[in-house]
Amino acid sequence: MERAEAMTRVAEVDHRENEDRAVRLSELDALLTDDVVGSSGQAAAWLFEDVKATLIHGYFTATILAAYAFCAQQLAGVMRMLPDDPDLPEQTISLEALAAATRDRGLIDVDLHARLVTLHDSATMYLTVGLHEHEAPVERRVAEAALLTDEHPLLGDARNALECSVAVLHRR
Repeated sequence: MERAEAMTRVAEVDHRENEDRAVRLSELDALLTDDVVGSSGQAAAWLFEDVKATLIHGYFTATILAAYAFCAQQLAGVMRMLPDDPDLPEQTISLEALAAATRDRGLIDVDLHARLVTLHDSATMYLTVGLHEHEAPVERRVAEAALLTDEHPLLGDARNALECSVAVLHRR
């Protein structure tokens, strides 16, 4: 493909998706505050930027996965500020376990814990694969959502992922 043709195609997609992107940017702007909040390291900072960018541009699966990783990095950073706890494992990749540990220590409330478990469940559909058979959790989720809501479940999950990320960043 020639560069001129590629630029034309990109411009067509941008024009077609511009309104939806503007709506998502407005939603994001409404969630963010002017508070200066530090992230738990460079990985967390980059991941939070990816959460925002992927949501705006409509890459909702990437939003969910980036939010999962961001929330894990951020919660781990909060846990590291506490005195050493010999009962904690050295590492974890489970957002569900991190959410429970931070809730148990009073660092997040029950509502945020529940939303983080929902994010964990959403991300797990993409992070876990069956080696003996295709389990189709995403297909089941789409079918169930069609019965309960008019919103596409992937967009709903991405919005929850963004809200979790902002809440973990501000711990509210």
